[in-house]
Amino acid sequence: MPNALFNMENDPKRELSDSELIDSFLKDELSAFEALYERYRKQLYSYLHRLLPGQHALVDEIFQQTWIRVINQLSGYRHNQKFLAWVIRISHNLAIDHFRRNRREETNDFEGDRNILFSEEKYEPWRKIDREELSAALEKCIQKLPDEQREVFLLRQEDVGFKEIAKIQDCSINTVLGRMQYAIRNLQKQLSEWNFKKG
Repeated sequence: MPNALFNMENDPKRELSDSELIDSFLKDELSAFEALYERYRKQLYSYLHRLLPGQHALVDEIFQQTWIRVINQLSGYRHNQKFLAWVIRISHNLAIDHFRRNRREETNDFEGDRNILFSEEKYEPWRKIDREELSAALEKCIQKLPDEQREVFLLRQEDVGFKEIAKIQDCSINTVLGRMQYAIRNLQKQLSEWNFKKG
């Protein structure tokens, strides 16, 4: 697994696009993969830590397995995909495989083929809360979400589109939208209760 063996700030490859780096790696330029790894390792690690809270050993294992699988499957990567979403999908599948093997998979499926329109919530009782307090409270609330809702919410924070999330979770876009709406409602309820207790 690559470590920061080179200074990214001085490496000309940091200016290259993901597609250019992938093409270079497929031509046996190892430093191109190291540049990709350095570009996305923190985002993937953060995603896994928040997806699997408190399971540090499992996070490390899936993180390593993800990059090994990325190397093995990179020749099949299609450039019309967002690279980070592709990498996250691999890590998602590895996590699912792990839970299936250990018979601990939990499913919280909100299936339904209906169009969901998001209405802007104007009432936000936590608006005046100190930003750091709110950030800490929100993080705790996120960890209490059901797995699928938490994953959708975290992927949206990484700016992954709903269409790509649907591919990652192997479900319809409407299902993803439903999970996002449930996640938002759950977070709003939790934050309202937290603010009430705080007050």
